[in-house]
Amino acid sequence: MNFTLTEEQLRFFDVFGYLSLPGIFADEIDKISAHFDTLFLSRSDEVVDWVHETHENRLRRYITEATEKDAYLASLLNDHRITGVATSILGDAYTFTGSDASIYDCGTTFHQDGITTAKPKSINIKMALYLEAIDGTSGALRVIPGSHHTGDKFFGKLTTSWMAKEFLRMRTEDVPATILLSTPGDLLLWDYRLMHATAYGGNRRRMLALEFAEQ
Repeated sequence: MNFTLTEEQLRFFDVFGYLSLPGIFADEIDKISAHFDTLFLSRSDEVVDWVHETHENRLRRYITEATEKDAYLASLLNDHRITGVATSILGDAYTFTGSDASIYDCGTTFHQDGITTAKPKSINIKMALYLEAIDGTSGALRVIPGSHHTGDKFFGKLTTSWMAKEFLRMRTEDVPATILLSTPGDLLLWDYRLMHATAYGGNRRRMLALEFAEQ
């Protein structure tokens, strides 16, 4: 069985830097959720409790290398939906670069992923499976479409302004952004360079993240 993104989806990802694939893991999501919970119980000594300014100094709990610690989660890396998305965007010789299982009891400020470690001229993507239904009031991902185009004028103004806290005194909720509502079974993916955030919803949200890079 093969899964590939359409030309329209690829163009959307190229222009805007993100993509939502509703329901493509609906048949697996209960099993993914169960193995996620089992991982946190069986590897409780490896859970990292992290409080950081990016997460508004609230708690994120996570386990690194999640797919190396659970055989079923590891099998997702060979699932035709995951490999199909990765191949469509990154080519046949893509590289899997890591995974984590996270429970967020926090929001995040607008940021980019992995910029210090990603190769600047290659495409790096994150795929995310949220295990709870989320919307704009409960921690849904917020993205600034097109903000992954690092060489353009908009990106320069956006990042320069954002880093100058005295210039942009805006709450996460007030920044113009697209809110990606998610139902368990949806797959979200975005370019590492895309500016994104979540507004704190006073809830705990489970997310499995898989990361890939262009060879």
